Amino acid sequence: MNNTNNISLTELQRVIRDKLYEAFPGFYYVIAEISEIKVNSSGHCYLELTDSEANNGKLTARARATIWAGKYRILNAMFESMTGSSLQAGMKILFKATVEYHELYGLSLNITDIDPKYTIGEAAVRREAIIRRLASEGILDMNQSMELSLYPRRIAIISSVNAAGYQDFMNHLTSNTNGYVFVTQLFDTIMQGNETENAVIGSLERIASMADSFDAVVIIRGGGSQTDLGWFDNYNIAYLVTQFPLPVISGIGHDKDLTVTDIVAWKSLKTPTAVADFLINRVLSAEAKLEEMAHTLSSMARKMMVQKRETLIKSENDIVRASGMLLRNNSNRVVFLNEKLSKASGTIIKFAIERVSGLEKELSHLNPVNVLRRGYTITSHNGKVIKDHRILSHGDTIITHFEKGIAESLVNNIKDKE
Repeated sequence: MNNTNNISLTELQRVIRDKLYEAFPGFYYVIAEISEIKVNSSGHCYLELTDSEANNGKLTARARATIWAGKYRILNAMFESMTGSSLQAGMKILFKATVEYHELYGLSLNITDIDPKYTIGEAAVRREAIIRRLASEGILDMNQSMELSLYPRRIAIISSVNAAGYQDFMNHLTSNTNGYVFVTQLFDTIMQGNETENAVIGSLERIASMADSFDAVVIIRGGGSQTDLGWFDNYNIAYLVTQFPLPVISGIGHDKDLTVTDIVAWKSLKTPTAVADFLINRVLSAEAKLEEMAHTLSSMARKMMVQKRETLIKSENDIVRASGMLLRNNSNRVVFLNEKLSKASGTIIKFAIERVSGLEKELSHLNPVNVLRRGYTITSHNGKVIKDHRILSHGDTIITHFEKGIAESLVNNIKDKE
C-alpha cells in the first residue's frame, strides 16, 4: 500500500465538504416531512426530515436539519400566525435551505425560510383526497343513516380529561335549566399530535365493544389551530366513524373548516358547548312532541266523549220511542192472543174431558173386578199373578180367583202346548 496517498479522516471529511459546497453552492427549495423536532435551551431548533413514496408510504430519504435560534424565532412566529400552529412532527413543509457538512456531524440542511401556505395547501390536498376516497367507497354518509334516540341520555365522550372543551361540555350539559339528566362516560383520549390517530381509534373500538350501553358518541376538544385540527383529517379515524354502530356527534372546535371526521359524523357542531346544546334541545324537542301528543290525545278523547254522549242520548231516545211503540204493539197483541187463548182453551178443555172420559171407560174394562165379572179367572202363586207356566214346579200350590171366591189347587203336571 502506497503510504504517500494516505489521508486522515479529517482531511477526507474536508474534501467531501469542499466538494459538496462546490456542487451545491446556493440554496434549494425542498419538500419534506418533519419526523422529529427539538428546540434546545439556547433556542436552536433541530429537525429530522423524511421523504416517502406516495403510494405505499415507504421511507426513501432521511436528513438532519437545523434552524438557528435567531431565525427560528422569526420563522416559527410567522408560521404560527398563518397556520395557527407551531412547527411540529407530522407536518409536511416547503423550506429554503443550504447544504451544510461538518467533519463531526456529517450532512445537514440549514433552513433559512419556510412557506406556511404550502403546509396549509398540502393538508387541504390530503384532506380532499381522503374525502374522495370515502365517497368512492360509498361510505361517506353511512353514519348519518343511523337513528338517534329522541332522548339521547347515555353519552360516550371521546376527549382529553384535561381539555377545556370537555369541562365546558360537562358544565353546560349538567347545569341545563330543564333539569334533564344525562349519563356520561369519558374515554380519556389524546386529541393532538402523532398519537391522535391510534388514541381516537382505540377509544372508538372500546365504545363499539359496549355499544348497547350508549345512545350516542361525542368527539370533542377545546378548539385549536387549523393544523392542530388536521389530525382529524385522517382516513382511518373517518372510516371507523362511518362504520360505527352508534351516531357520532363531533364538536372538534373550528368555526371555518370541517375536518374529514366532521364530514362523516352523524352531526357536526362547532364547539363542545354547541354539542351540549344540541343534546339538550333534542330532549326538549322530544318533550314538546310528547306534550303535543298528550294535548292531541286529550282533545281527541274529549271529542270522542262528546260524540259518544250524543250517540248515547240519541240511542236512549230511540229506545224510549221504540219501547213505547213495542209496548203498544204488544199490548194489542196480548189482547188478541188472550181472546184467541180463551177460545182455544175452551176447545182444548172440552177435548181433554172427552179424552179422559174415554180413557176411564177403557181402564174400567181392564179392571180385574170387571174382568172376573165377565167370567174370566186369575191364577196366582205366592201372591203373584201367573203369566208363564214355566215358573211353576211339581207340588206348587196355586190359587184361582173367581168373581165371588177362590180355589186352591196342587200342581201335578206341567207341560207346554203342542
